[in-house]
Formats: sequence, structure tokens, C-alpha cells
Amino acid sequence: MKRCNLLLLISILLILAPASAVYAEREDIRYQAELDYPPYKYIHNGYLAGFDIDLTEMIFEKKDYLLDFSTGSWEYAYEKLIQGEIETTGLMVVSEERSQDVLFSQPVLGSFISVYARESFRDKVTLGNMGKYKIGVGKQQYAETILNSKAGVKEYIEYPTVPEALEALQSGAIDLLFENQEVVDYLIVERGLTGKIVRRISDLYPRDVAYGISKSSPELVPYINARLEHLKRSGAFEDLYQQYFFVHSEAYNTMIRNRIISGAVIIFCLLVFGVVAVRMYIKHLRRAIHSEQQFLGDVIEHSGILIWAVNTDSRITRFNKYAETLTGLRERDVLGESLGSLQPLKPNAEQLRKLLERAVLQDYAGNVELRLPDNHPNARYFSIRTTLIKGLDDQSADIYVLVGMDVDERKQNELKLQSSYEELEATYEELAATEVELQDQLDKLRVSERRFHLASEGSGAYMWELDWETGLYKLSDRWYEVMGHTEEEINSFEGGVLSIIHPDDQESSRNARQQHLTGITPIYETEYRMRTRDNGYVWFEVRGKAIVDPRDNILLFIGSLIDISKRKQVEFKLNNSYQELEATYEQLTATQQELVGQYDVLLENQKNIHRLAYVDSLSNLPNRLSLLETMENYLQRPEGKAALLFVDTDNFKYINDTLGHKSGDILIRKASERLQSVVSGNELLSRLGGDEFVIFIKDITDRESVLNLADTILGAFRQSFLIGESNLYVSVSIGISFYPEDGESTEEILKNADVAMYRAKEEGKGTYVLYDKSMHTAFNERMNIEKHLRGALGNQEFELHYQPQVDIRSGMISGFEALIRWNNPVLGFVSPLSFIKVAEDSRLIIDIGEWVLREACLFMKQVNERMLYPYKISVNISIIQMLQEDFTEMVLDSLAVSGLVPSLLELEITESVFMKSFGSIVSKLEFLKSQGIRIALDDFGTGYSSLGYLQQLPISTLKMDKTFIDSLSEKDYSQAFVQTIIQLGHNMGLEVVAEGVEDSGQLAFLKESGCDKVQGYLVSKPLPESGVNVLLAQRKQYGFPDM
Repeated sequence: MKRCNLLLLISILLILAPASAVYAEREDIRYQAELDYPPYKYIHNGYLAGFDIDLTEMIFEKKDYLLDFSTGSWEYAYEKLIQGEIETTGLMVVSEERSQDVLFSQPVLGSFISVYARESFRDKVTLGNMGKYKIGVGKQQYAETILNSKAGVKEYIEYPTVPEALEALQSGAIDLLFENQEVVDYLIVERGLTGKIVRRISDLYPRDVAYGISKSSPELVPYINARLEHLKRSGAFEDLYQQYFFVHSEAYNTMIRNRIISGAVIIFCLLVFGVVAVRMYIKHLRRAIHSEQQFLGDVIEHSGILIWAVNTDSRITRFNKYAETLTGLRERDVLGESLGSLQPLKPNAEQLRKLLERAVLQDYAGNVELRLPDNHPNARYFSIRTTLIKGLDDQSADIYVLVGMDVDERKQNELKLQSSYEELEATYEELAATEVELQDQLDKLRVSERRFHLASEGSGAYMWELDWETGLYKLSDRWYEVMGHTEEEINSFEGGVLSIIHPDDQESSRNARQQHLTGITPIYETEYRMRTRDNGYVWFEVRGKAIVDPRDNILLFIGSLIDISKRKQVEFKLNNSYQELEATYEQLTATQQELVGQYDVLLENQKNIHRLAYVDSLSNLPNRLSLLETMENYLQRPEGKAALLFVDTDNFKYINDTLGHKSGDILIRKASERLQSVVSGNELLSRLGGDEFVIFIKDITDRESVLNLADTILGAFRQSFLIGESNLYVSVSIGISFYPEDGESTEEILKNADVAMYRAKEEGKGTYVLYDKSMHTAFNERMNIEKHLRGALGNQEFELHYQPQVDIRSGMISGFEALIRWNNPVLGFVSPLSFIKVAEDSRLIIDIGEWVLREACLFMKQVNERMLYPYKISVNISIIQMLQEDFTEMVLDSLAVSGLVPSLLELEITESVFMKSFGSIVSKLEFLKSQGIRIALDDFGTGYSSLGYLQQLPISTLKMDKTFIDSLSEKDYSQAFVQTIIQLGHNMGLEVVAEGVEDSGQLAFLKESGCDKVQGYLVSKPLPESGVNVLLAQRKQYGFPDM
């Protein structure tokens, strides 16, 4: 009845209260809670009172909100809060179950549960045995949940309110009371039960108490948090807390007493320390001032600077030793004297006096150059300045000072520089004229070189050159092709080219060479045989000339080689014929042999032309033209059956990028030889170009033999290639098409095998795939994605989303992982799983990755400055980016542009990156780590790493792949594997992060296992920049349960 009267009174007052224009825009806040829960909420003299009620009125300012108080049972009020019928129930204990139904403000205070008994109750009570006694608890209160779930007591007596439960304990209806410590302590004092009702177990199950807020009003959370911070800073919260809890809270009284005692002791210690420190500082200042005065005196006397000072009466107050030397005056003679009384003076001293007299009249000189002493053989240049030094106070007089700095060395350098500049101008004019003449000669030389090149090409001659200083030879590329040698091989021989001259020709060659170099012959001319790589010999006619400088020192030895093997053969044959035939047939035989020789040359030229047209020069395999002609001829046959294997080496670009193009050419040749070793006579092996090979098989009878050949090729490439000093393991991907099933034209068969080969690469490389018509859809999609991807960065189609990472121990967000999103006007939203691989294959990932890194650093810098907290940012890095020479510079430039601290950046690398290019990448990562940047090993456990590799990696973090987290609740071995990864990471001093955490069971297991951080949809999905700002503004602390 009392409650009804109170509500009626409040309603009448609200109706009669005049409306205010100031509060016309206020919003209503519906507040409902149970009563009889002191000191939080209760009726006092017919009015709502309590810590909760007063604090709520202080939080919701009247200019912003209008509070609408109502009361009811706790379960009824809580249900209305869930349904959104009220905005808040005031203060309530925070729990994980309630967090699923409602929102909470920041913690307001802490709450504990205690076990109470009558003073006459003498049994020893523990958490383990209290279930055997009659125990009471408030109905539907948080204490009941704890008693049931945590304490494990299933049989107990419920009371509608805590005061009723206390009365039951006092009357002996129950033995023990299990309830909120603050509420029961308040009731004990208020009802005079101190000493009659006592605690048996205290400070159990600590929990935060915060404002419970309906999920329909999330805007109240930041408002309440801000008001709480303001009230705590202003002291209003502390005053209110003392009003309700000071008398009833023994812990609070103890804390206040300790705080006063500690403050008094600290103040006393500070006073003692301050007195001692001030005395010591005064002594230090006195010694420093004395030392400084002595030092300044020494500087003035011995620094090589002229100093002449007078006061406002023009009387001399300072005249240092350097001034004495330059003027001939003595300080002891002139101190206290007036400037006008110094008569007579030397010319140089007179000049200085005039400058000081002008300074006294406020006419100051600045950088006047004088040569002192005047007309003296050792005179030096000085820069003279006059200035005023104001007195520090009324008792200190102003001083006019003349200071002279010795600038003789600088002046002499200026004079020399002026002279050098004039000489340089004359030289420049001569060089300009010479440059015009040299340019004209260079143009003529270029024309001459072009004509010479055309002439040498047309003559079939090979050019050679010997650098006389280094002893290195250079020859025409066609010579190396003919002879089979390489430039490196020739220069590795002792004597270079001379070492492959036929032994019988060595003497004549040496004599001809010596005669020319000593000036006997103007031209070096001779003929000799040279050994090919396969130990054959080729005859050459050799001509050359030494190039010397003006002092006759040889610079170069250059010339030409002409293949005269055919001529030598003809000469040899003619010589034999001459001895065998009669003189009457001599002319006829010679003519016949000549015709035969010409015919042989013609045949050889035809073979060379055919070889250039149909054979690949690098691999010595049939080329594309040869393949296409063979296929065209075969496909014209009726009833023919054939197969085509499109073979492409995997990761060839990585080898070119890391070892160089020369190593790539060696790999192509060795791969050609390995393929030749497994094909038979009925199978045409050709090189299509780059690292692509094609095997065309005619007249196949079944598909099994074709597949067996593909398996044989894959097996052959499991053996390593020796390239220089490196053993490289290179796999191949094979696409297979059949004629006529997969196409009726050469173009169709080749294209479809190419499509199948790309599918083999997508399936993991090192395998073969048979062409299927459905592959065209995926192939076309890939080509379409690449086409749109090329313009995506310039069209600003990319956006970054950020997924938070939460520290399990604190429940606070510690950083974010940057994830790229692509929204194309034609394709719509494209998954990263679809376009990242395309970006890597097309090398577009280089520019895209740089953009991602730069934008992520810039955004996180802005977030940290706004939130005043050092959040970290994780960015995924591709192997294509790391293989770039300027990768480390790009990373450091992004940090410099953004201003982000290096320790707040974490680069995420996958295991497969390290396995493919471990040696070339690890040094770059070590350098970046030395700059403070963190390195994370992403998707750990899904790649190919070993502990040996793991120990060598400069990483800071292990990130467990989502696949292990997904199976935690289903597979015991997944739990054991996750625990092993966490223990391994901690033993190596690494931080362990779990990805893809989506339910509380996974989180509980990870927390119990000691995982450091988590990310996943349980925390938050990836958010755009605006979503990150909203999330951080809430300053949310994730209430992870204790395990």
C-alpha cells in the first residue's frame, strides 16, 4: 500500500509540474528495479532512496534526460529490460549469461558474496560442507545463481527479498545466509544486529557491478561511461560512496585509514628529501657559477678573439690580451680611461675606437672587415661587430662591446675561390667548344660503326677483341654458337683464345702476332685451326690490329675471324687431286672440285636456314613453327588420334628473380635434356617459348600410355637440378588434351591443353590434369578477374577492413589485422580467395600490397592518436613483394610516411613462402626485425615447415590456422595439437594467436591452454574504418570467463 501511495504522489507531482521550454527536447529514461535491496535501492520516509537511485539521478542530467522511476520484482524488471520496454534497471552484477541479453556500462564498483550465521552458531562452515545446513538466499538474485552453479548447493530456501532472508536467519528458520556482502552488512548495521549476525566466509566470488542497459538503447552506454568518468574525477562519486558505504563497509574504512596514514608518511618523507635536495643544489650552483666565471675569463683571454668593452660613459671596462697584441695598448693602462683620452693611436686602433664611439651613440657595426695590424707583413683579416649588452637589473650598467673574429683563413679562401672561378669560366668555355667538336665526331663514329656492323654481318666474319690490360676476350655471339664455347669458358682458359689453337698452328700464329706487335707488319694476318667444344677443329682466316694510346701503350687488340674450313677442304682436295691426276686433267679436276665445294656450301646454308627457322637456339629443340607445321600436317589425316602434353615448369619466375636470367637459361637447357630422356621417337618434343614445352604424340591407341608418360615426366622432375653451386628442385605442371575429342584444330588442341595446365597449377602444381570443357568457365573467369584487376587500384576500388585481436588475459583489444576488400562496378564484391592468386601470378600484387601496407599504417596512426593507445596493425605480405630488391625500403618508407612506430607493425608471412625462398628472404626479415618490426608466421601447421626451419626464422608470433580451431570440439587430437603449438610457441619466446574463434567453447579451451590472443567472429567480424571507430569508442572489455 505504501508503494502505491508513493507512486500516486509521484504521478500527481508530475502532472502538476509546469513544463519548461529548456527541457522540451529531453528524452525519457524508463528505470525500473526491485526495492528492499539496501543500500542500493529501498524506500526511506516514503521516497525512493539508495546509492543506485542517487547515482542514477547524478548521471542523467536534467537538461538531457527525464527519469521515469518505477518498481517491481527483479525477474519482472529484468524481463522488461530484455524486451526493451525499459531502458535500465540500474546497477546489477555483470555475468556472461546476462551479457548475452543486455548491454553493460563500465564497472561502477565490485561486489562480493559472504556466508552469514548467528553468533551462537558454532559449527565450522566451509564451501564444501555448507550444503548440509539449512541455507537461505534471495530469490532470483545473482547470489542464487552462484550458489547453484559455482558452490554446487542444490537444496536451499528462496526468500522474496534479502531483508526477509535476514529475518529468517535471525529467527533460526535457517542456519546460514548466502547473499550479497554489501547489502547484508548494511542491513546488520541498520537493524542493530552487529555482533548477533556474523560472517563465516567473506569476499567470495568477486564480480563487477555495472549499469544494465537495454540493447535497444546502445547510445546510453557511452553516455553513462562518460558521466561516470566525470563524477569520479570531480569527487562526487567518492562522496556518494562514503554516504552509503562508509559506516557499513569495514574494508572501505580500513582503506581510508591506510590511505591517510600513507599520505602523511609520504608528505613527511618528501619534505625531508626536499630540504636536503635544496641544500645540495645550492652548493652545486655555487660551484658551477664559480667554474663558469673562471671558464669565461679563460675564453675571453685565450680564444683568439679581440674584445674591447666600454660603459655608457665611454670608459673602458674590458680590454683582453688579443686586443693588446693588435693595438699596441695595455689593459692596465687603458682600464677606466675614456675613449676620447686615448691619444695618439695607431691607424688600426683609431679605426676600432671610432667604431666603439659610434656604438655608444647607438650606431652599431655589423661584420666590418679590417686588416690588422695595418701595414704589417703578418696582418690578418678580422670581422668586427659592435653590440650592446643590457644590464640585468637597475644596479647593473649597460656595456658596449666591440668583438673582432679572425677570418683571415676564410678571406684568403674567398680570394683563391674568386681566382679559381675565373679560371673555371675560361676552362668551361673551352670545354663547351670541345663538346661540340666531340659530338660531331661521335655522330660520324656511330655512322661508321653502323656501316661496319652491316659489312661484318654481310661478310660472315666473326669479330674478336682482346682487352690488353685485363687479358679478357670478347667474340661475336655467332662464333660462340658455332664453336660451342661460352665467354666465361674462353676467359677461364690460360691464354684465352690462344689455348684452343691447334698445336701445329701455334708457332706460326705466335710469330705473326709478334711481328705485328713489334711494328714489323702493319696488320696481323694468319690462318689457324681452333678447337670446338666437341673436340673438332674449324679453320679461320685471322686479321687484326693493335690499338695504342699516344705513348704507344697497347689498349686493345681487335680483329675478325672468317670461317675458311670449306676453302681449306677444297685446297686439300685440290692438292691431292693434283698429285693423283695427270697434268692434262688438272684444270678440269680443279673446276669440278670447286663446284662440289660450292654445292656443299649451298647445302650447309640451306641447313642453317632451316635450323634457324625450325629449331630453338637455347634448347636445340623444335620450335613453335616446327610444332605447328607437324600438327597441321597430322591433323589433315582422316581417322588420326593424337595427344598433346603442355608442360610448364613451376616457380620459374622465382628462379629468374632470385638467381638471375642466366641461371634461368641453364635450367631451360637442362629441363630440355631431361624431357628428351623420357620421350620416344613417336613423340615430338618442342619448346613453345619461355619455360613452356609441348609433347605431341601421334597415333595413340589408348589414353593410359599418355598418362604413364605424364607420370614419368613428373617423376623425372623430382630429382634436383645442379645450377652453379645450388641444387634446385623444380616441378612441372602438365595439361593434357586429346585429338579429336578436345578440338579439331591445332589452335584448339594447344589452347585447351594450356587451360588444363593452368588448372594443374591451381590444384597445387607438380601434377597433371586432363582437359574438360567445364574448365573454360574457370579459365575465362580468371582472365576476366585479371582484366578488371589491372585498373582496380587506379579506380580506387579497394577498401581495407580491420578485424580486432583481443588479449585473452585483459579482455581488451590489442590490435587489428588489415584485410583487403574489392568492390568492382562490373563484378561486384570479389572474394580475396578469387583475386589474390591472380594478382600474384600477374605481379599486380606488388603495387596492391604496397597500397595495403601504406593505408593500414596511416589509419592505425590516426586511431592511436585519437584513442591515446598503441594499437598494433598486422598486414599480410606476399612472396612476390618480398622478392623485390626494394622490399625493405618500401616497408620503411610506409612507416616513415605514416609516422607509425615500427614496433606497432606486424608483417604476416605464410609457411609456404619460407619453404620456397627461405635463403633469399630470411635476411630481409632479420633486417626488418632489427628495426623493431614484428614478424608473424601465419596459418602455422598447414604448410611444410620443420622445427629446424622454425628455429632459424626471425619471427615474433605464431598464428594458428582456423582449421585447427574449427575442429576443437569434435576431435581430441585437434585439442592436443593446439596445446602443443601453444607450448611450442611459448618455449621459443613467441606470442601465440588463434584465428577463426567463433564460439565460447573454443575460447574457453584456448584460454585454459594459455593462448595469448584471439580473433574471429566471436569478437567481431572485419570492420570498415567507421566500424573500428565506433567499436573503440565503446572502450569495450570482453568479459572472457575464468577457467
